[in-house]
This record gives sequence, C-alpha cells and structure tokens, in this order.
Amino acid sequence: MKQTLQIATLAISLFVGFGSTALANGTEVPKAEEPAMMQETTPPPAPLMPATSSQPSASGPYISGSIGAGIPGNNEVKTGLVLNGAVGYNFDPVRLEAAMGYQRHDVKSVDGHVTYLSFMANGMYDFDAGSGLKPYIMAGMGVARADMSWRDDNTNFAWQVGTGLGVKIDDQTMFDLGYRYFRPDNGGLSLKGHNIMAGIRYQF
Repeated sequence: MKQTLQIATLAISLFVGFGSTALANGTEVPKAEEPAMMQETTPPPAPLMPATSSQPSASGPYISGSIGAGIPGNNEVKTGLVLNGAVGYNFDPVRLEAAMGYQRHDVKSVDGHVTYLSFMANGMYDFDAGSGLKPYIMAGMGVARADMSWRDDNTNFAWQVGTGLGVKIDDQTMFDLGYRYFRPDNGGLSLKGHNIMAGIRYQF
C-alpha cells in the first residue's frame, strides 16, 4: 500500500512539473475549434457599376440665326444684305433643318430693287476636326418669292449648296461661318449668287 502511494505521488509530481515547464516555455494549450457558424466571414465584394459619361449628348434640336452679304454672280444686281434663320435637329453628324431667308439687292439696269423671301429644307453633314472645330457641307432646296419693285411678284423653285465651319463656344452654342451658292429661278432676272454669312447656332 505504501509503495502504491509513493508511485501515485511521483506520477502527480511529474505531471505538475511538465505542465509548469510548458507554460514557462510559452507553449499554448491547444483550443477546441469554434463551430463553423461562429467563424467570421468576409462579405463578397460589391459589383462594379458601369461608368457613366457626364458630357451632354451631341444630338438634339437647335435654332440658328445669321447675317451676311449676298454677292451677285452677274452684273445685273449689286451686293446686298442676307438674313437667315432656321430650326432643326442634330442627329450627329447629320443635321436637318427648315430655314427662312431674306435678301435685298439694288438693280443696276433700272431704278429699283429686288427682295427674296426663301423657304428651304437643308441637310448638313458635320466633320469633327477636334479642338471644338466642326467643318460641314450642306445642300438644300425649296421656294423663293421674288418681290421686284418694277414688276409683279413671283414664286419659284430655288436650291443651294455650301460649306462652313462651326466653332464651339460652349456645350450648347456654336459660332457658324458659312458660304452658300444660292440659285433661285426668278423667271427672267438672274439672281444666282454667293452668300457669305456669320451667325450663332444654339442647341437645346
């Protein structure tokens, strides 16, 4: 019996000594693993949203107005005043518009003048040259009413072709410098000529 107690006392002493040595050496007692539901999880990353442009659309309705000089293509009339206004829609790069124009010329052969009131349907094609510059070409057709101070008025077919340059002022406004070869059928007096105009185009 005494021998059994001595053996038990020795075993307890060895166990306590081993545990003290392990703690002194920094050895950690293994811990039981936490259940899976208690473990911290990382949420999935949020989906990336597509980038959106803050620049305004190049398409939209617009209005324009211009003033210039009508240079005759013959010696029958003198250089005169040209006014033009239009409403249209920019499909980028194509523009379509309805335009109304006014011209007045003094006639050399008689003491009088002739005025033209024109209604034209025009089509334009813009080229983007960068740096806010947009050269374009155009063509149009319609009718022109001639008011001659020495004879009866008449309304006839008219057409025009031309080119120009748009210069960006801001996101909605363009300065427009244009050239038109204007050819009305006036039934006698030849009023074909070259119109040089400068104006403003505003897009909504």
